[in-house]
Amino acid sequence: MKYKMNNDLGFEMLPMQSNQDRLLRKDMTVSLYEYYLVGEITEGDNYIDLCDALRSANAQDDFIIRISSGGGLLSTANMIINAIQESQANVHGFIEHNAGSAASLIFLSCDNWSMSDDAELFIHTSSSGNFGKESETYEASIFYRKKIHKMMRKRYTGFLTEAEVDQVLKGADFYFDSNEIGERLETYTEFQQKKFEAELEAFQKEQEDAIEGSASTKPKKKKILPS
Repeated sequence: MKYKMNNDLGFEMLPMQSNQDRLLRKDMTVSLYEYYLVGEITEGDNYIDLCDALRSANAQDDFIIRISSGGGLLSTANMIINAIQESQANVHGFIEHNAGSAASLIFLSCDNWSMSDDAELFIHTSSSGNFGKESETYEASIFYRKKIHKMMRKRYTGFLTEAEVDQVLKGADFYFDSNEIGERLETYTEFQQKKFEAELEAFQKEQEDAIEGSASTKPKKKKILPS
């Protein structure tokens, strides 16, 4: 509360604080969320509560996604991954038993990870089917093949080597136990850190170039000629 005092300048004067007023206390609410992603990953409307909670969580919150799933719909996995990436909270992926296919993508998209001693993770390319005229199914197959290959290289590179990603895209399956997952997560963390640093450096360079460009294109002052 302000205390008004009469003074020549007309300012409002604030009272001096005593030494006892130097210690301030602020009560903050920190939440821990836990979500069990179990069984087959089905239609996206079954996971709106998860995505909404991820987007609503604060930066001080912790969010644990406990996974025991062999995978499911890639479209739903992508929806959950988008929410993880947009979340301000620290999102922790924990493998209760297994994280396969689409579930492995969700797990790797978390900010940090842990797992049970009996955890397993498996990776393979997607399965799909199209119906319609031969020309339509051909065009759809070409489109989705290109899309899936791009996505899998983006999501798995760093956890898998480039050669292993190539093998997966050709139909190979990869299975990892908890020890192998832990070893690869260390490599994956280093890869993601280097990727972040490279993107940050590129962004800073872009900003510097934009500033220099705007300075060099500064409009010249117009000369006023005598009439």
